[in-house]
Amino acid sequence: MAIEGGLDERPDEAVDLLSLDELTERTGVSARNVRFYASRGLVPPPVRRGRSGYYGPDHVARLELVRELQGHGFTLSAIERYVEQIPATATPSDIARHLSLLAPVTGDREVDVSGDLSGMGISPEAAEAVAEVYAEHGRQVAEELSEIVRTKVWPQFREAGYTAEQLREFIHRLKPLTIAGLVTAYEQAIDESQAAYDRRAPTR
Repeated sequence: MAIEGGLDERPDEAVDLLSLDELTERTGVSARNVRFYASRGLVPPPVRRGRSGYYGPDHVARLELVRELQGHGFTLSAIERYVEQIPATATPSDIARHLSLLAPVTGDREVDVSGDLSGMGISPEAAEAVAEVYAEHGRQVAEELSEIVRTKVWPQFREAGYTAEQLREFIHRLKPLTIAGLVTAYEQAIDESQAAYDRRAPTR
């Protein structure tokens, strides 16, 4: 769903407007990508002032969300589906909440899977294959958990009158539980796989 119109349709927010160069410096998104995202409806078109286009807080917030989703491994089509659920009238503060909702699927440190496995004597090809399995399933977990938090958790918080700070605290507490849950599920799956292999293995 393309985002129709720009900030010139909401005069009360037409403040602190940025040129395209200033926007790219603020967000780290290239001018080419800004135009591309606008063409895909991920950000609104620029505010027109004569023949020039300008960008406001709404553009900055949405670009930051797109970058964060990319950082979590979301594909372009997945990002488009996510953004489609955000009303065109959402404020920068509303969009910032979506950034907070992504926290349950992020870790606290970088892990070099390929490098660590190569250091254990595993071939680069095998190490890369393992890393890709982690990355692919990590993307899937990120998308599915974020969708659950957005559609099931946040509405309950909003109905109960919770503040944004309370939501952030909940997400902060949820993160280690999410990671522990993934580790437990993985360990159980490995044990089940090993047990199945042992049953199939020929006896001597």
